[in-house]
Formats: sequence, structure tokens, C-alpha cells
Amino acid sequence: MLDRSKLPADLWVRMTWAPKDPPGIQDRPITLISDRRRWRIGLIPTILGGILLITLALLHAPLALLVLPMVVSVVGARYAAGGPSGYYEVREDGSLGEYLGRKVPVGISEMRRTKT
Repeated sequence: MLDRSKLPADLWVRMTWAPKDPPGIQDRPITLISDRRRWRIGLIPTILGGILLITLALLHAPLALLVLPMVVSVVGARYAAGGPSGYYEVREDGSLGEYLGRKVPVGISEMRRTKT
């Protein structure tokens, strides 16, 4: 399984999947990684955009003005999901292997989720 001591401190293991017995399509564990620093920084504009959207709606602001806080929230969320975040294979030695992308890999539904 994944050896957390081989990961940089700013990476956050969100979920890990292991192959079922007998091995199916995927023969190596897969883990979902997020960049903790980017996630925290991206959360700030996302929350502030939501608060601003509610405030402007309560003040009956023009609809065109309500687009601005939505854009701020989307930009914050996209930043938070960026960087090295995504799915990775786990090597035999417990370190991160090949980057599989941000979308759910094919065959992950045939794997079992493990404790992280």
C-alpha cells in the first residue's frame, strides 16, 4: 500500500483503492491525491464568493452583478483542484507511480476502497 513517509508533506491522500482478489483489470492500487495548500487557498475565494452572492441576493442587486461572486467561486474551486491533484498508481515500494489524470480511472469500480 501507499507509504505516507514517501509523499511530500503538502500532499493529502483522500482515498485509496486496492485490487480485489483475484486481480481484475487493474493490478496495482490507485490513490486520489490533493494538494493541501492549494485546497486551502482555493477554499477562501470559494467561500467569500458564496457569502458575497448571498449578500447581493439579499440586497436585491441586479442579476448581472450576481455573476461576479459566482465567477470568483468557480475560479477558487478550479485553483483548489489544480496542481498535482488527481489519481495515481501506487508502486510496489509504496511511493506514487504513474499519474492517471483527474478523471476517475477505468476499472476503479472493480476495486475495493481501503482505509487511508
